[in-house]
Amino acid sequence: MKPFYMITALAIGVAGAAVAYDLSDVKTKDILGLTGPTKGEKLKPVVIATQPLGAEGIPELAGRNLRTRFWAIGGPDGVVPIHEHSNRPAMFTVASGEIYEYSSLENKPILHKTGGLAKETGELAHWWHNAGTETVHLIAFDVQPVAKDFAAVVVDPMPAHVKFDLPVAIGAQHDLLGVVDLGAHFAGAYGAGWALTTYRTTIAPGGIFPDFTGPGEPLQAFVWSGEVQEHRSDIATPITLTEHNGSNLANGATGYWENTGNVDAELYFGVVEPLSEVAGIKPVGVLAHGEH
Repeated sequence: MKPFYMITALAIGVAGAAVAYDLSDVKTKDILGLTGPTKGEKLKPVVIATQPLGAEGIPELAGRNLRTRFWAIGGPDGVVPIHEHSNRPAMFTVASGEIYEYSSLENKPILHKTGGLAKETGELAHWWHNAGTETVHLIAFDVQPVAKDFAAVVVDPMPAHVKFDLPVAIGAQHDLLGVVDLGAHFAGAYGAGWALTTYRTTIAPGGIFPDFTGPGEPLQAFVWSGEVQEHRSDIATPITLTEHNGSNLANGATGYWENTGNVDAELYFGVVEPLSEVAGIKPVGVLAHGEH
């Protein structure tokens, strides 16, 4: 993704005194030295899109999908159960509300506020607790394993590029929020030279945000608020994306998003792209574990 940048500040997670969740009344297990509940509570995850990365002609990530999910975690005492991320790097953005993360890498719970980002990479186990009364909404992008024997997965040829005339950006603010070096995450076994990235884009009424996704650079879009028209090189008629819906742009397709409404539209993008595309660009609002 070749982004048009206007950088702004973003709220990030901070360590804080959490409202205790009583583990004595629930089933728990230990992962990487962290104890957490095994069952989710008041939890509603919705899969927005998936894209096989082998079909993008990326042999380094064959057997894995780029996936977008939208989570609603009710309160009080909504819970995302304990899990680990050694084989599933991810990034979560808090779209609304605030939520505590209990992490195997931290001595204290981390409070993630609206606009904050959590990178889930490395030898990490964690679980989440909504201690408030407001429903928390999370937007998640991850690289999900879909096959046990990755070496045996057939990688499709890289698709041919689709030509498509893109307009210039008008009234759009586009921020890189976070980057996961996939090769580093998998210690060089998979994903060398590739990154999972997430962006936030605000498009003013009448504004346009264009994107070029080359072959082997799939992108998934999610509309948090507002409404946009998605114009694509692989579909003749524009698609209307309404609030809390998204799309999948892959196989070398190109697109742009146009705000035809009368309020700002806020979108999030998850992309698998060459690490070189984001080299030297400092993300805004990133919380890496151990940084507060």
